[in-house]
Amino acid sequence: METVTIYLDTPLLGGLFGWIQDTALLWMVGQITSYYPPFRRYIIGGLVGGLFQFMVLMYQVSSGLLFSWVLSPLLYMVVLPGMMLGIVFFPVTLRKMTRLAGYFYLLSFLLAGIHWGVDSLNQRFFQVDIGLGWRFWLHLMFIFILGELGWGVIHQKIWEQVCLYPVTVRWDGHEVKLTALLDTGNTLIDPLTRHPVVIVELDRLQSFLPPELIRLTQGLTDGQFSGYQDVPEGWEKRFRLLPFHAVGQSGGMMVGFRPDVLEVYQKNQRATHRNVVVALHQSRLSPEGLYQGLIPPVVLNDGGF
Repeated sequence: METVTIYLDTPLLGGLFGWIQDTALLWMVGQITSYYPPFRRYIIGGLVGGLFQFMVLMYQVSSGLLFSWVLSPLLYMVVLPGMMLGIVFFPVTLRKMTRLAGYFYLLSFLLAGIHWGVDSLNQRFFQVDIGLGWRFWLHLMFIFILGELGWGVIHQKIWEQVCLYPVTVRWDGHEVKLTALLDTGNTLIDPLTRHPVVIVELDRLQSFLPPELIRLTQGLTDGQFSGYQDVPEGWEKRFRLLPFHAVGQSGGMMVGFRPDVLEVYQKNQRATHRNVVVALHQSRLSPEGLYQGLIPPVVLNDGGF
C-alpha cells in the first residue's frame, strides 16, 4: 500500500489567509451596499471561506486523495457564496440579498481577473516567484483598491475616523455624551442670535427632553406646527425654531434649544461654548451609528464666536 505524506503547513497558512481575505471581501460588500452587521458576523462568514480554502489546499497536497468534492462548480460558485452572505447579512429580503450577491460576485470576478493579469505579465516579462504570502498581501491590497476606486469606501472611512469628536451637552442638570462628525458644510446658524448650530439625533436626547418638545419636533417634521403655545413651560428662552436648506429640498424647519454648555474634545484640548444651539434631527445621521451629531468647524475653537 502506497503511503502519502501530507504537510499541513501550507493548507493551514492558506486557510488562515483565505479567512482574512474573505472577511475583508465581505466587509467591503457591506460598505458598498450600506449594510452594517456586527463585525463578528464578517469574521464567521470569512471563516467559512477560509475552511474551504484549507480543503482546496489539502486536496492539492494530497494529490487528489482528500476532499475531491471541493472541485464542484456548484459548491464553489453557488453554495459557498450563499453560505457566506447568509451568515453575514441574514435576514434580508430577496431583493437585498440579490444586490449583495451581485457586488460579491462583481468583486470576486474583478479580483480573479486582476490576479490572472498579474500572473500573465509576470510570466511574460519578469518571471518572479510570487509565493503564498505575497499573493495574500496583493489580494488584500486589490480588495481595498477596488473599494476605493469604485465606491470611495476607504477615504470615506478615513474621513469619518479623522473627523469624529467627543461632545458633551449640558442643560438643566442633564449631561449627554455623544460622538459628532465635523461637517465643513454645516453653515446653519440661529437667525435670532447668529449663534452656530450643532445637529444632534433626537433619540440621543429625548429621554431628557420635555414630552411637549418631542411632540413639537415630530409634529414639525410631519408638517404640523400650531405655534409657540406648544413650547414647554420654562423653555421659552431655550427654544429655537431654525430654518434650513438641504440638497433636493427647497427648505424646512428644525426644532432646537440652547444648552447651558457644549464641550468639544480634541486630543488633550477642550473647547467650551455657551453660545450655541442644538438642533434636533429625527432620523439617524450615521447608518453605522459611528456618530450621533454634526458640528461646524467654528466650535473646535474655544471661544471662537
